[in-house]
Amino acid sequence: MIVTAALLGGCGSDHETVDDTIDATTKTTAREGRPSFAGEPSPTFPKELHVSLDGQMNAADIALLMAVKKGYFDDVGLTVYPGIPVAPRRPVSYVAAYTDDIALAQQPQVAMAKAKGAPIVTLGSLVRQPTDAMIWLKGSGIRTVADLQGKTIAVPGIPYQEELLKSILEGAGVDPGEVEVKQAGYRLLPALENGKADAIFGGSWNIEGVALRERGLRPVIKRVQQLGAPDYDELVVITRANRAAREPQVPRRFMAALKRGVAAVKRYPRLAVELIESSPHEYEITTRETMSQVRATAPLLFPEG
Repeated sequence: MIVTAALLGGCGSDHETVDDTIDATTKTTAREGRPSFAGEPSPTFPKELHVSLDGQMNAADIALLMAVKKGYFDDVGLTVYPGIPVAPRRPVSYVAAYTDDIALAQQPQVAMAKAKGAPIVTLGSLVRQPTDAMIWLKGSGIRTVADLQGKTIAVPGIPYQEELLKSILEGAGVDPGEVEVKQAGYRLLPALENGKADAIFGGSWNIEGVALRERGLRPVIKRVQQLGAPDYDELVVITRANRAAREPQVPRRFMAALKRGVAAVKRYPRLAVELIESSPHEYEITTRETMSQVRATAPLLFPEG
């Protein structure tokens, strides 16, 4: 009865549930989030670090799982469990709310969160250039961004990307109010392939773009740099500021091991592919497509962390 009462009490709380389902092969968890900037646990790092990816496991963040697989975190006295966020917008909130200890996130997403008071700090970079792109298929009749007037664009649902999309549309003379923006989460590829969207934005030229090209769908890829976006780091590593200040040796050791993971991705691309394939995904992707993504992404990984 006590247990039942406790469970009922938890259902009525302000916190969302945490889904800690662990894939036995990769030890990658799919985790629900909690409200932004909530929680007052200990500011010190736990013995086991839970790390949120920026989305589903792919070639951009495989260095983290590679470092786990190769034992690089063990070498510096850390136990690391990578987790997949329930939605691409969640990693910053996970760190701010102590749901996860460290996270990977896009630099603009981090900047916007800090401007709103998120108690986070950036530890280093993983991908030091934008990889976001606007993508449509060659047979769609779309030739330029201006042709997107009245069309449907699928996005992952990250706020900064939607603001960037609005700016790009306005710069091309398109009224954003005349464009349907559909949040697709991790299912950008199916949205474009199945005709549920005329274009996608917020996917990466080296991930979604490469997969579409491998499938013979003739994607037209416009990188955000071509569309007037400023330069930024696509992927950075963050943690709570109080934890980094109190125990700076933990993020230093973490970044040192991650740096070795970057080098291992470049040295062992086939193992990188195997690790990506062992992680859960919402849609099927072939080994050939994954290998092409790894080859396209490996040169983008920042070797110094």
